[in-house]
Amino acid sequence: MGLRPRCPRRSALARPTQVELARKPGPSRQVSSQRPDPGRPNMRHLLLLASCAAFLVGYGLVGRHEVKMRVVDETGGAVAGAAVEVLFVNGSGSDVKKGTTGRGGEYSASGSGNNSIMLRAEKAGHYPAQIDGLSRDRDHDVEVVMPRIVNPISLYVWSASSGSSAIFPIHNEWVGFDFEAADWVAPHGKGRTADFLMRFRNEFKGLRPSDMTLEERIQAHKRLLAFDKEEWTEDKFRIRAGKWDGFMEISFPNSGDGMLEEKHFVQYHAVSPMRVPHLAPEEGYQSSPRRYEVRHGRPTRENKTMFFFRTRVKRDLQGRIVSANYARIVGDFEIYANSGAVSFTYYFNPTPNDRNLEYHPMKNLFPEDKPGSSFYFPFIPPPK
Repeated sequence: MGLRPRCPRRSALARPTQVELARKPGPSRQVSSQRPDPGRPNMRHLLLLASCAAFLVGYGLVGRHEVKMRVVDETGGAVAGAAVEVLFVNGSGSDVKKGTTGRGGEYSASGSGNNSIMLRAEKAGHYPAQIDGLSRDRDHDVEVVMPRIVNPISLYVWSASSGSSAIFPIHNEWVGFDFEAADWVAPHGKGRTADFLMRFRNEFKGLRPSDMTLEERIQAHKRLLAFDKEEWTEDKFRIRAGKWDGFMEISFPNSGDGMLEEKHFVQYHAVSPMRVPHLAPEEGYQSSPRRYEVRHGRPTRENKTMFFFRTRVKRDLQGRIVSANYARIVGDFEIYANSGAVSFTYYFNPTPNDRNLEYHPMKNLFPEDKPGSSFYFPFIPPPK
C-alpha cells in the first residue's frame, strides 16, 4: 500500500494554537492555499500602473500627435512668413509650439495635451485666425484662412438682440425694417425705407409644467414685476409662463431685392470680425419669402451661416438694375415666440452700388449711445 500525501488542512477537532487565540475576534476569512501566479499582476500592480499612466497623460508625456497646417488667404493663396502657434492644452498649462509658415504657407508641430489643441496665425496685412477645440486624440491636417485687410470702411452696424425695435409692433401683417435707422418703418417706427419685410404671428399652447400651483406661480410673478414697479396682467403672465409657437416670414418690397445665403462662411475664424467675403455678390439674390418657425420655445441661432442682402433696387426703363444697396447678416434670425421678438445682427453700406462690406470696428455710422450699436472686436485693422 502506497503512502498517502499529507492534507494541509487541520482536523476540525484540533485545538487552536496560542497565536490563533491571541487574534482579535472578527469575521471568518477564507485563505487561499494557492501560490500567486508570477505572470499575472495583482490588483496592487494594476492600480500602480493606472496611476502612472494618468500621471503621464496629465503632464502630456504620452499620446503625442502631429498637427499640420496650411495658412491661406480668402482666395486660397498661400500666406508665407505668418507667425503661428500650436497649443496642446493641458489642465496645468499648455505645450506651445511656435514657428513661421514656409513658402507654401505650411507648418507642422508635434505635442500632446490632455484637453484640446488650438491653432493661431497672424501676419501684417491680414486678419488673424484662430481655431479652437481640435481633438487631442488624433493627428490633424488643417487649412487656416487669414483674409487680407483690403479696405475697411464705415458701415451701419447694429444688433437687434436688445432694444424695443426687436419686438414686432404688429402681428399677422407685413412690416418693413430700415437698416439705416435700425427701426421699423412708419407708422410703427422712425424708419423711412423698407429694406426688407417681416410678418410674425404666435400661438399660445398652454402653460409650461411646474411643481407650483397656478396661484403660487401668479403670486411669484407679481412679486417679480413689483421690483420693476410693473403692473401684473394675464398677458404678461402667459408670455413668461406659457408654451408658444412662433412663425415668421421674410420678403422684399422691390423687384430685384433679395437675400443670398453665403456658402463659403469661414465658421472657425473667431478672432476677427472679417469672417466673410469682403464684397457682396452681384447676382444670386432670391426674393421669394423665407419662413421660420419655432414650437414651444425659441430656436438656437445657427451661427454657421450668414446672408447677403440686396435692397433699395432701382431699374431703368429697360428693366436693368442701375442702383442697389448691400448688407450682410452674420448668423441666422432667432425668433422669440413668447414675446414676439426677433434677434439678428447686420452690417449695412449706405452708398449705392458699393458692395464693400469690410467693416472698420472704429467706424460705426450709428452713434455710440444708440442701443444695439456697441460691439467688442478683438482686432482693429492698423491705419494705412
